[in-house]
Amino acid sequence: MADKGEAGGKTMKALVQEGYGSADVLHLREIPRPELLEGRVLVRMRAASVNALDWHSTHGGLLLEIVGKVMRQKDEPVRGVDVAGTVEAVGPDVTRFKPGDEVFGGAVATFAEYVRAREDRLLLKPRDLPFEQAATLGVAGRTALQGLRDHAQVKPGQRVLIHGAGGGVGTFAVQIAKALGAHVTAVTGPRNVDLTRSLGADEVIDYTKEDFGRRPERYDAVLDISATRSLSDLRRVLAPNGIFVQVGAPKTVGWIGIFARIINVMVRARVFRQRVKFYVAQSTLEDLAYLKDLIEAGKLRPAIDRTYPLSEGREAVRYLGSGQARAKVVITA
Repeated sequence: MADKGEAGGKTMKALVQEGYGSADVLHLREIPRPELLEGRVLVRMRAASVNALDWHSTHGGLLLEIVGKVMRQKDEPVRGVDVAGTVEAVGPDVTRFKPGDEVFGGAVATFAEYVRAREDRLLLKPRDLPFEQAATLGVAGRTALQGLRDHAQVKPGQRVLIHGAGGGVGTFAVQIAKALGAHVTAVTGPRNVDLTRSLGADEVIDYTKEDFGRRPERYDAVLDISATRSLSDLRRVLAPNGIFVQVGAPKTVGWIGIFARIINVMVRARVFRQRVKFYVAQSTLEDLAYLKDLIEAGKLRPAIDRTYPLSEGREAVRYLGSGQARAKVVITA
């Protein structure tokens, strides 16, 4: 076991949020390294993926701050929840890892040179998987997996439509739906057509050229990630007894618009008894292991659009929210 003193009393660079409103509030600062605690692992960050949560947290900081205070959550000024890197040191009672191990998983404050993570939130990284790709699996991969397998309950032979297939969650969803045995129709923009097709989609619809709602096909499940079409339009393409699952939120309507859509889904589900669902992905080690198994079986390949060094982390967050990002955006150190 590494000496706990090695992890304390030193500083590191981290991307710190100071205020809210845009990516301009993110600044590279020198802050203390996390101290080792019981059951915790100190990871030297090699890659950390940027998620919609990070963009929303930066832009909707005031609302999140209020919600956090109501829920008595600790205010964490460093963004990021996905990480891949090398174990620097381990705390008391850690038995699964040792210094030098290459790991990936979830934590808090991952946009930093060093990250403190719970032992039960990490897995050993597949040997041949680059750190950049391993870092993308946590939030986006689990969100796609839980939406399709658990909420839509996709079965072999079913027809699945993925609306917003070119983004971080979407690129995972295409591959996971195929791994579950579904016939996959991917709806995306012109820049993402070739990418989604290369990931295994059976059909790809460029929404700038064709309105999927005018097709005669009906789908057993619709996974909506982009949230740019009305719920009525999306439900219209469902087969009898089909299910609509909402996971994404638009970045252009603000928090009021996001909550309005969530409430709309919940009212339809509970009041009108329609087969529509909204969910927030749960952080489980079992699902991360499931994704790792798909990687090792050659059924899942994380797709990355751009990588940014930690010193340019604010540009990574800005790019994610620009509407131009394809697949995953990753910060490296």
